[in-house]
Amino acid sequence: MISSLNTVCKLGESPIYHAKENCAYWLDLDDRFIYQYDLSKKVITKQRLKLQAPLGCLFLTSKGNFIITSNSGVHLYNFKKKKLDFLFDLRLKNQSLIYNDGISTRNSLYIGLSDRNEKKPIGLFYQLKNNSLDITAQNFPVANGPSLYKDQIIYSNSFYKRLEIYSKKQQKLLKTVSIKSGFPDGSCFDQQGGLWLAHWGAGKITRFKPSMKKDFSINLPSKNITSLCFIGNKKNTLLVTSASVDNAKKDLKSYPQPGNTFLIETKFKGHPIQHFDEKNLKMWR
Repeated sequence: MISSLNTVCKLGESPIYHAKENCAYWLDLDDRFIYQYDLSKKVITKQRLKLQAPLGCLFLTSKGNFIITSNSGVHLYNFKKKKLDFLFDLRLKNQSLIYNDGISTRNSLYIGLSDRNEKKPIGLFYQLKNNSLDITAQNFPVANGPSLYKDQIIYSNSFYKRLEIYSKKQQKLLKTVSIKSGFPDGSCFDQQGGLWLAHWGAGKITRFKPSMKKDFSINLPSKNITSLCFIGNKKNTLLVTSASVDNAKKDLKSYPQPGNTFLIETKFKGHPIQHFDEKNLKMWR
């Protein structure tokens, strides 16, 4: 079953689930909103952030705060208090880069940076861990994804229409998977090791088996699908974000709900994402 939330985001992205609150959160990168969807009350709340667009990514911390990347750098945000604190900016003075997708573990932040014009392969992913900063993947015009499952980390190299599968332990590229339909964007894993992928420009999401062979796709009424995550007490509902930008009038016939957010009940359960321990920010504040 698929239901739709009438959010009409310019560029909805970076969904994440807060289990203790039973709430999902995501960003509108262009309009600088953070959204909250209360699954118990079925109520949407949004707050406009005092940050420069575009926003990049949303991480949940062990204390229930959020780490948000944006054109203003990296900030810590308390949703209830609407309190925003600057942490750092990995770009230093390199304004040819913008923040993009990322993912967290308890001890690490994987932070993606893209070419501002989305053409040159100058983008990369940093891993911030304790007091170290390492490059885990590079040569991205647009740095999307990533998802973690056991030793795998999968990045979406959107410009080149491929997924790049890395070993975390060996810190090397294991293989690539070409994506023919649209452009690969955000992704997440289920507990069976299946990868769920958002297709920008193709109006669908796809599940890949652990072998990375296509399992099935689900078509959606929005052309530009951006990201997704599992939410809910049973962890079997997908929340899928989309964008209203880059839609022509002719697209509305096939994709009448650009920018909406979709809820899809599945027979799969999501692989949990660890929340970043704030004590690891001490060296970076």
